[in-house]
Amino acid sequence: MKKKVDIHGVLFDKVTMKEAIDSVVQFTKENGVHTVYTPNSEIVMQAKRDTSLMNILNSANLLVADGAGIILASKILKKDLTDKVSGIDLVSNLFPIAKSNNLRFYFLGGAPGTTQLAAVNLLEKYKVIEIAGYHHGYFTEEENDKIIGMINATKANILLVGLGAPKQEKWIEQNKSKLNVKVCIGIGGSFDIISGKTKHAPEAIRKAGFEWLYRLIKQPWRYKRMMDLPRFMMLTIKTRLFKPKYNNKRG
Repeated sequence: MKKKVDIHGVLFDKVTMKEAIDSVVQFTKENGVHTVYTPNSEIVMQAKRDTSLMNILNSANLLVADGAGIILASKILKKDLTDKVSGIDLVSNLFPIAKSNNLRFYFLGGAPGTTQLAAVNLLEKYKVIEIAGYHHGYFTEEENDKIIGMINATKANILLVGLGAPKQEKWIEQNKSKLNVKVCIGIGGSFDIISGKTKHAPEAIRKAGFEWLYRLIKQPWRYKRMMDLPRFMMLTIKTRLFKPKYNNKRG
């Protein structure tokens, strides 16, 4: 049983990257659809304003910390969440072991052409990786069931959904009963990075916890959304000062 760590009501699983990877592989061997989400500080703040999103996150089969802000908050709150497991890093670690673990992916999300380019790049890099299909994220509600049918027809066992948060989490929750895949992972803008359309922050910047600043410089239109970052830290400090009691068990 994985330990849960409560960060402002969002119940993260205390896992290392290896444990997260092992969990995803195990999910592919079990019955039913398993959900994996990777919220960062911004998503935690959105969840505090949106009860339905909070419930979706906390019902995940695996919920991991994407972002240095979550790890910093856990230290301030004297929790023991120590490992960052970002969406892009999680899936990037799944691709090399895909063949040996019979992982078969479907890509959903991004702008037209992005998932196709991501698939091409991965096939060039790994040769034997199985990408069962892909579709962009610009589809209508009327097209939804058709796309689900396409996904199911491929017999993919891992669906990577890059619709951006919280849209991707809500889409997975609303449609998982119709899907025949084993795992749905919300990966935000990871297709842009895999396709090469967006550069990943350098390793040194990511380790230093300044990936958010790198993204803001590269994508200044995100500034309104990133206002949640100082709000998150202010809430964390306030919470630490008043030392509320937390329930660390999922319902």
